[in-house]
Amino acid sequence: MGADGEDETFVAEPGDTADTSGFRRGDLVAGRYEIDGVVGRGGMGCVYRVHDKKLDEVVALKLLTYVSDKAYERFLREVRVARRVTHPNVARTHDLGEHGGIPFLTMELVVGEPLDDIIEARGPLRSEEVKRIGAGIAAGLQAAHAAGVIHRDLKPANVLVAEGGRAVLTDFGIARMAMGDGKQTAGLVGTPHYMSPEQVSGQATDARSDVYALGIILFEMATRALPFGGDTPLSIAVARLTVPPSDPRELAAVPDDLATLILSCLAQDPARRPRSAEEVREALVGRSRPGSTTPPSLYAPIELGARALAILPFVYRGAAEHDYLGEGLAEELVDVLSQTRGLKVIALGATRRFAEDRDPKRVHVELGADVVVDGTVQLGGDRVRLSARLVEPSGVQLWSERFDGRFEDVFALQESMGRRVAEALRLELTAAAHRHSAPPEALELYLRARREQRGDIMFEAESSLAKLDRALELAPDFAHAKAAHAITSIRAWWTMETVDVSRSGRAHASVARALAEAPELAETHLARGMLALQEGRFREAAEACAEALTIAPTMPEAHQYLGTLQTEAGRPREGRERLELTLELDPTLNICHLALGRLAALWGDWEAMRRHETALVEAFPKPTLPLLSTRMRWSLYAGDLDLARHHYEGIVGLGTMPGEQLGLLYGFALGERTIEDAKTTFGGLRDWTPNRRFGSLMLQLLTEAFATGGAPELALETLREAADGYLIDLEWVRRCPLLDPLRAQPAFDEAAAIVERRANDIWRR
Repeated sequence: MGADGEDETFVAEPGDTADTSGFRRGDLVAGRYEIDGVVGRGGMGCVYRVHDKKLDEVVALKLLTYVSDKAYERFLREVRVARRVTHPNVARTHDLGEHGGIPFLTMELVVGEPLDDIIEARGPLRSEEVKRIGAGIAAGLQAAHAAGVIHRDLKPANVLVAEGGRAVLTDFGIARMAMGDGKQTAGLVGTPHYMSPEQVSGQATDARSDVYALGIILFEMATRALPFGGDTPLSIAVARLTVPPSDPRELAAVPDDLATLILSCLAQDPARRPRSAEEVREALVGRSRPGSTTPPSLYAPIELGARALAILPFVYRGAAEHDYLGEGLAEELVDVLSQTRGLKVIALGATRRFAEDRDPKRVHVELGADVVVDGTVQLGGDRVRLSARLVEPSGVQLWSERFDGRFEDVFALQESMGRRVAEALRLELTAAAHRHSAPPEALELYLRARREQRGDIMFEAESSLAKLDRALELAPDFAHAKAAHAITSIRAWWTMETVDVSRSGRAHASVARALAEAPELAETHLARGMLALQEGRFREAAEACAEALTIAPTMPEAHQYLGTLQTEAGRPREGRERLELTLELDPTLNICHLALGRLAALWGDWEAMRRHETALVEAFPKPTLPLLSTRMRWSLYAGDLDLARHHYEGIVGLGTMPGEQLGLLYGFALGERTIEDAKTTFGGLRDWTPNRRFGSLMLQLLTEAFATGGAPELALETLREAADGYLIDLEWVRRCPLLDPLRAQPAFDEAAAIVERRANDIWRR
């Protein structure tokens, strides 16, 4: 409970519809928000799950049902504070309004569990989980502190762990804007169990007070206990003024590095704690040590090679009421780039003074920035355009691009544009970092090879590999070319058009080289994940993609691979959201439409399926076996046999070996071929499996064809073979309509159980 008796979280739990405020399910708030149920209640009001009918999405609505001057001021303060902080680890505030004279705000509805419930039910948590959740909390705190906000009531009840493991900070209701220089706030506010010594004694507080509370949360996650004893909350709070905290290693199996970090956070003297939440986060993810002798830095400038990056507040052109957009988008870009390993960005507070005089040379001299990001935001009607450019101190423009979006949800717009600009900048900075160390020809070859791959399912992999080989001949230490070579060698290993099993050795060697010589790159870990995926090491594949996203959170290819894995292996909605994010980051990554269209077809959402099918046809108008086979399967799912026959004729007309085999199989499914043809194909396609994941796909195609063509025994045989092998496609097993003739058989349930166990093993903690 908070200091004022309020404990408010916005966690969605189904079935909670009780309410004492007079609102019922179906009531409309402010003519826009339809009440679905109560998801939280505190001393000042209720939190509802509502449907925003204007944007057609589900959000949380916090209604202030007890209105007093003090309560209303606190409510407005919470809104002002929350809207200053935009970060994936902070619950995002959307809107502010009134209904019948009662104020409300809407915010992100986080589906998950409060951390205190998790600790109570499962603590002590494994050290890896403590570090992962703690790093998310620290990242959210750092974003708040960068905006001048100190939480001051950080506790497990104010941390939600969303589906997928994302930690989300909530309830900035007692947070206040840092006064003066942005470092200190006075007053005794907070929850006694988690108060810092300076809060208990009524002294000034700053960001290190939140670091102290984070230390207690880490202690509690690791031990399921608190670091100080006492008979009452007040005695527990006072104890920290005179008694050292318990050593967590005495209560649970806590690794030395984690215990050392926790105790450093709990230092009575704020000067002896980690200097920032970011320092705690880096220690938790293994990139720094608490108590290091590195001198403190006010701005933490970005360094990529020997270069530093500063982002100027963007120039805004439009209606005066939205003049916050320029700075807001720049802040979002700072936040996103700051999450990227190896990139440290000069804080916007240091660059604001260049809002008028935007001379990159002066920015370079005064802040040490070797590259400057400048831009313009234009608002016209419901459209927003951001023009961003990367400039050297000399004034030479290295890169520029335009980004367009709808203004309907400004917070979503900030996130979307921030992520897209950040990824574009990450790739450009990669190239810029090597302009001074690699020959121009090597850099050009690398960039051309990377361009060929992005978004093209059927790109010429061997041609791209030749370019990368030549680039590495010219620049043997070109780390990014080594990582790109690893990715390309895996994609060259197999396709549905050509198969060369001998390429497996080349792929393994290239990935091993990248891991040994470029382990710091996100692309290297993506390559490791791609290789693990093809070889049936699915948990390793998920972990490698997650590591790539830890290094580069905006990397679309890593989101695409992880999202595809999630759509198959029991996390379809999470995977769909990730794939949609991928297309937001890179609209040309058309391979996402394969996974999204397949998911829509399995769910019977034919409109969405056709939308993704159309996108694929527009992107790849030339008939190819992967696309024809995909469209053939989707037509069968939809029961459109005429369209299926059309695609079948296209497959046969290709004249390729795999096309002929699939043609025989699909011909049997459509009644055009005999069971003998199908059995012949059965052996041929089973042998045509250059890797384990591809082998599972072939067995899925065989199972579908046999089930559709009236050979359930063969279908069950191939399904069981796939289940005993490497099949993880749980959503296909559960929902594919072509498997309906098999579902009454015990053998089907046995195979489904095997696949479910394998899929669950990928995500087990």
